[in-house]
Amino acid sequence: MPNLVPPVTDVALARAYRERILAALPESADFTPLMTCYLTDKTDPAEVARSHTEGVLAAVKLYPAHATTHSAHGVTDIDRVMPVLERMAMIGMPLLIHGEATDPEIDIFDREAVFIERGARPRCAVACPK
Repeated sequence: MPNLVPPVTDVALARAYRERILAALPESADFTPLMTCYLTDKTDPAEVARSHTEGVLAAVKLYPAHATTHSAHGVTDIDRVMPVLERMAMIGMPLLIHGEATDPEIDIFDREAVFIERGARPRCAVACPK
């Protein structure tokens, strides 16, 4: 997802990308692309909810800023995207997480484990499942 230039950050880009995928398929292909949106600090919760209701976006993908190729526009602080996450929780929209710590002091092979230890702590603004 972040490898696309520009990344798919809104409904219009998701629709356009889906159309490019469909146009590239042979007529006999039985394939339905499931579109995801690259979550940024500026993602609009209402647009995400509307796109999910309309069947455009299947999920939202969270990349920590600077964690992987072209992820410079990723999430810089989880608090900045809490309104989007809260709305997604209310409508049952999946969140796909690229779990990787971005601290340069952390060995590249330990980034996922450190993310789990530090960044994946439960933070339930709505209601956590029991």
